[in-house]
Amino acid sequence: MSLCQRAEASRRLRRPWRGVLATVAVAALAGTMLATTAGAATHAVSSGQTARASAPTATISMWMESSGTPVNNYWVAQAQAFDKANPGDTINVEFPAASEYNPKVAASLAGNNPPALTFGWGGGRELQYINAKVVAPFADAGQSDAGNPSWKSDFVPSSLGAVTFNKEIYGIPVGGTQPVFFFYNKQTMATYHLSFPTTTTQLLADVKTLAKHDVTAIALGNLGAWEGLMYLEYFADRIGGPQVFLNIQAGQKGAWSNPAIIQALTDIQTLVKDNAFEQGYNQIDWPTGFTDALVHSGTAAMQLMGDWDIGNMQGYFPGWVASGAMGIGFFPSVPGGKGNPADLEGNTTDYLELAAHISPAETYVAEKFAAWMCASPAYAKFEVGEGLVPVIAGSAKLFASSPLKKYLVPIYDAVQNAPYFQYSWDQALGPTKSAPMTSNLQKVFGLTETPQQFAKIMNTYQ
Repeated sequence: MSLCQRAEASRRLRRPWRGVLATVAVAALAGTMLATTAGAATHAVSSGQTARASAPTATISMWMESSGTPVNNYWVAQAQAFDKANPGDTINVEFPAASEYNPKVAASLAGNNPPALTFGWGGGRELQYINAKVVAPFADAGQSDAGNPSWKSDFVPSSLGAVTFNKEIYGIPVGGTQPVFFFYNKQTMATYHLSFPTTTTQLLADVKTLAKHDVTAIALGNLGAWEGLMYLEYFADRIGGPQVFLNIQAGQKGAWSNPAIIQALTDIQTLVKDNAFEQGYNQIDWPTGFTDALVHSGTAAMQLMGDWDIGNMQGYFPGWVASGAMGIGFFPSVPGGKGNPADLEGNTTDYLELAAHISPAETYVAEKFAAWMCASPAYAKFEVGEGLVPVIAGSAKLFASSPLKKYLVPIYDAVQNAPYFQYSWDQALGPTKSAPMTSNLQKVFGLTETPQQFAKIMNTYQ
């Protein structure tokens, strides 16, 4: 399998825009993975049925955004194990094409026969589904205590913030936490006598130093536009603090004209003008693995990316990652900025959503399966093996035996200690605002739109 093919196969959970249609029947992977019964606890449900002995049975569908062969296989195997442990219940796992995933889910939830469980990201899109009354809250139930269960006991509490509305939980975590960091080639930095930059002043100086030696400072694949958004998120936070975006999220008039936003966009264009990125970055697609290869080879010194890239890098270059040759660092602080340099940007995690227009029996089975799979210690162990940092309670003890400990522990500590963890803007705002935001930001990266023009356009959506 080529580098590009392997990159596509190991794409991150979050992004729904690309992929290959792969509808998988549960029985198709019989015996391919070790089944676990860790999630078999009794589980109260929204429909009111609380006694498993007399509970109804049902066949339900679960639509997932494809996350590559190992993760996909795990979900299918767990559905199969659940079916075996619960006679009469059947979980059919499907992986719609990523390019059509979101519109297909939206149309199905609004129809008469939606999948009981769908994969989502919380935030603004989730709120739109809630307002349309096509998703339902999960009962306050998990597998931690059959007598008085609570999802809040099963997961790191902060992981539920993006799906908690009106004190009800509309999503169950199904992935690891996904903060964004710089990942860098230690040898490349050392060759040119550079340490990882802790301030943007130092970053800009490093860009110029590396350029003199024909080394790209920062690898960037910005075809999807979400990749460049991470720079705006971090610059805005470091310059103006969390309130800058909170005002935007709240719909405050003129919020995009905040000086911190203008300065953040200006700083992005300074990086572009100083040749911080490789040629053609706006036409390069991150999932191809091209930018990962640039960092590994030393052709580029670093890359800003979510922690899912640890698993990608491990898949491409296992020896290099295991040796500790890849460094990890926070986005630099901005001298004089209001933001705390320990603040994080990224995705808290990914989620399962529960359809509203399904039968009580289907609701019961869907919630029971969510507890079976998502909150189990076995799943946490699997996630760590894939280079992810689980949000399942009690997972930290699993890092000690992981060959990726040198990466997972700092990420876990950063999440636990972050003064503020901003959910990715495109997910927090929802599609109505995120689509023009990312398309216009790509023009900023291409130097065809000024910061002031960007702000003026986005203010019309407030």
